[in-house]
Amino acid sequence: MPQFWRSDAHQRLITIKEPTTYLGATISKHKLDGNDYFTWAIGSEAYLQEPLRVVKKRIAPMQLTLKKKVYSTLPTGYKPELDSTPFVDDDTAIFYMQLIGILRWLVELGRINVAAEVSMLLSYNAMPREGHFHAALHIFAYLQKHPDCVLVMDCGYADHLRPLKKADYSQFYEFTTKNELPSEMPIPLGKAVEFTMFVDASHAANVVTRQSRTGVLIFVNKAPIIWYSKKQNSVKTSSFGSEFAALKTGVELLEGLRLSSE
Repeated sequence: MPQFWRSDAHQRLITIKEPTTYLGATISKHKLDGNDYFTWAIGSEAYLQEPLRVVKKRIAPMQLTLKKKVYSTLPTGYKPELDSTPFVDDDTAIFYMQLIGILRWLVELGRINVAAEVSMLLSYNAMPREGHFHAALHIFAYLQKHPDCVLVMDCGYADHLRPLKKADYSQFYEFTTKNELPSEMPIPLGKAVEFTMFVDASHAANVVTRQSRTGVLIFVNKAPIIWYSKKQNSVKTSSFGSEFAALKTGVELLEGLRLSSE
């Protein structure tokens, strides 16, 4: 381990250790099956303990507890837009917003598996209903049952995607596209990385407004860097339209990541 001398009134030796936490996330090393090297991973198990304690304490006076048998992130068949239960009171509404804030940070810490559900419940922050409140508690119950999930930032190159043959669409699109790069970009150094983007849209997922939901997952090599889930602003009349809108969002995110890394 590297060691450095610090100049002050009391000369002391400072030892730099490997990181274990960062902004609430637990930092650890893992060796994946088939790899001969360790790679970093982030987890939220340590951060999750205090929110779970607070949530249990807050809901106890309401005669509520977190469910023990939870098999999905939301109750089976539950659609927040169809919820017609009464609106919660002001104190519960504030508590609901706090719950959503905690869940949003857990998504930032790598809990991708609840990103879409948290995004859906976030839409009702202004006027949550009792059903929305219980759905948020259901997510916490799910996290309590599965607290030890980690997100591994594998630096290896993806080998499961076959090279795609470059298609020629010049007969359909007369204009010529070009690679947009900064004019004063420095010379790249080190090994090159590859970006892989997965995009999807659930067409008319909201059965009331018929709005679709965009999902984007961007990898740098094998490491997931950006995960995105959001309701589309406009209503598309076909699945092609919703998929195309999702692809537009994904390309913008990918361009921003690429330009910021250049």
